[in-house]
Amino acid sequence: MSVKDEPAPGPTEEGPARLVDVALAAGVHVSTASRVLNSAPDGRVSPATRDRVLAAADRLGYRPNAMARGLKLATTGALGLLVPSLRNPVFSTFIRGAFHRASEHGFVVLLAADEDGDFRGVYERLVEEGRIDGLLISSARLGDPLLARLAKRQIPSVFVNRRHAESGRNVTMGDEEAGRMAARFLLDLGHRRLGLLAGPEDLDTAQRRAAGFVSVVRTAGLTPVVARAAYDEDDAYREMSRLLEAEPELDAVFVSNFNQAIGSLSAVNAAGISVPQQLSIVACDDDPILEYLHVPLTAIRMPLWQLGIAAVDALVGQIDGARPHDVSVEDPPVLVERESTAPAR
Repeated sequence: MSVKDEPAPGPTEEGPARLVDVALAAGVHVSTASRVLNSAPDGRVSPATRDRVLAAADRLGYRPNAMARGLKLATTGALGLLVPSLRNPVFSTFIRGAFHRASEHGFVVLLAADEDGDFRGVYERLVEEGRIDGLLISSARLGDPLLARLAKRQIPSVFVNRRHAESGRNVTMGDEEAGRMAARFLLDLGHRRLGLLAGPEDLDTAQRRAAGFVSVVRTAGLTPVVARAAYDEDDAYREMSRLLEAEPELDAVFVSNFNQAIGSLSAVNAAGISVPQQLSIVACDDDPILEYLHVPLTAIRMPLWQLGIAAVDALVGQIDGARPHDVSVEDPPVLVERESTAPAR
């Protein structure tokens, strides 16, 4: 289900009015209606909105469930957000989008970074100690045993651009399309000896970007040369150096992550290869920083602000009682052309 086409709940013709019916009638989010009807002591709801919600509740004959109300008032008012690293500036756009939307819903966000792969420690601090009402997960790798533990705990949670099969609570962007877009762009420039520096195989995002790129190149009757590196500068430098040494005829490369792009460009420079005269480079994940490198990098800009908004909306929906569901951000990737790409010679 996409962000734009998610059906709004409607009043029921049978049985008592629900909280979602009041929210729909008042034109507000369920969490806003809940704060008004539970007399939450905060100033984040305007008097006009409060009056509109109360009028809708009176018109529909809404009566809150006493047990549900008690449980609701016992919440922490905080959401957890777990990201892989705070070193990647690209995450700042996603984080700001999530913080902005959470504030609109009346929540604060506790931010944690999985810098050392310590998902277990973060999980215990945020979830087991009851510090949050729900968790946004943008770092867990495929197969992590703690994911099953999270599902068993039944805390509201969303996997953000890290799909987990059968979880039914994934919020994703068009990463496959980003890979396809990079391949089409390089092929249109006339490049035929294409390389790909992909991310780790156990990261869903890396898998999808690589799959999109490879599919388009193979459809064109070509076979791309694929190498893999961690999403950091050091490993990207090493693997790009090896790739260039093993495949000196490459004339274009797609690099699947911002940090990889920095390390790759340094490796290309150290090898004495001119960009874009000898090698065109496209990176996935755009950031204004790329404009100010010694060779400004062509990059794919992902809808990260929209991703943060969609993820928080999905999580708050679960907190308010909605069933988890998959969400796809409809805003497409955008290619930002700079000086690292040129027609093939």
